[in-house]
Amino acid sequence: MRNQIGRDYLSNPRQFDGWLKANAVFGLVLAIGMLAMALAGLYSGAPVDVANVAADFSSVTVRK
Repeated sequence: MRNQIGRDYLSNPRQFDGWLKANAVFGLVLAIGMLAMALAGLYSGAPVDVANVAADFSSVTVRK
């Protein structure tokens, strides 16, 4: 795989640079989308009921 990338670059560097830029832009769009989803989940308006969360975890950790 590594040799193929090198051969592609040597045969047509302009096209290869365009391919790299396109992949960088695509990765940036994905990263911004994931960041936006993380921030939206962080600031969601759903209240958390701490008593129910603690009860759910206690049933998993307590030995019977």
